[in-house]
Amino acid sequence: MTDRKGVRLKGTESFEAVASALFAPLRVTDPGPQGFEAVVDHTTVGPVVVARVKATAAVVTRDRRSITSSDVEWMHFNLHHHGSVTAFQADRTTLVKPGELFACDNTRPYRLIGADLSDMTVLCVPRASLGRYANSISQRTAIPLSTVGGIGGLLSHALSAVDEERPCRGLARTYLADALTALLLAAFADTTPEQVPVASDLVDRIRAYVLAHLGSQLTAERVARQHRISVRHLHALFKGGDLTFAAWVRHERLLRIRRDLRDRAYSDVSTATIAARWGVHDPKHLGRALKREFGETVSDLRGR
Repeated sequence: MTDRKGVRLKGTESFEAVASALFAPLRVTDPGPQGFEAVVDHTTVGPVVVARVKATAAVVTRDRRSITSSDVEWMHFNLHHHGSVTAFQADRTTLVKPGELFACDNTRPYRLIGADLSDMTVLCVPRASLGRYANSISQRTAIPLSTVGGIGGLLSHALSAVDEERPCRGLARTYLADALTALLLAAFADTTPEQVPVASDLVDRIRAYVLAHLGSQLTAERVARQHRISVRHLHALFKGGDLTFAAWVRHERLLRIRRDLRDRAYSDVSTATIAARWGVHDPKHLGRALKREFGETVSDLRGR
């Protein structure tokens, strides 16, 4: 997909064509008496697409008639900047405020209603890139997440930077896509609507600490001691998510090992050295772990 900046569109038909190509087939209707107008920027960052959409009042609908087996399966993460937008998916309805982030799953019907001029950054991530987290995030669609502080704030700044400063091509974009996906997982994956306000700052700090120390010996005891909580409390914080604390740490390490094994810049670096860099010191079991997590062996990854 070619990057395009500042595409000005008049009429819902032209916008529908561009939006359907970017996100997935959908319908756009204009509820107002004034003519519909929109400006769309988008850039491809590795496997993800970042789009900035400024549009006058409209209703965007993805219904069952629009969904086909040939569609790319995206998860859309929408950062709302300005205007009044109401999101509907499953049995959830929310009026999204500027500064909030919400998700939409394009494998299921959804509807967005913009009552006036709106401005939104949309990050499209393949469901496959979210792995086992995709289903849990799908249960949190159309639920706003604050981007004031914490992981949400980091994600907001990262999306704004990508939108304003288009990253260079090639490998840098792959690493940036990994970083954006990791922030999304940290923000969405292990939270439920009931848990979002509870201990989220502590969990954010724990995640940030762990991600900064993946190459060292990370034990539950060390992490708990660093954050002045008990090991039992640490495990309880992760209990409501898809992964236990230990499984989450292992998954994050394997993600980075997989990325480096695919990187030609590391072609002359041994698998054991790459694994040790991310805190995995038993290369004998690495192949099985990668196969179980991603369906790929070390040979598969290094042969690309």
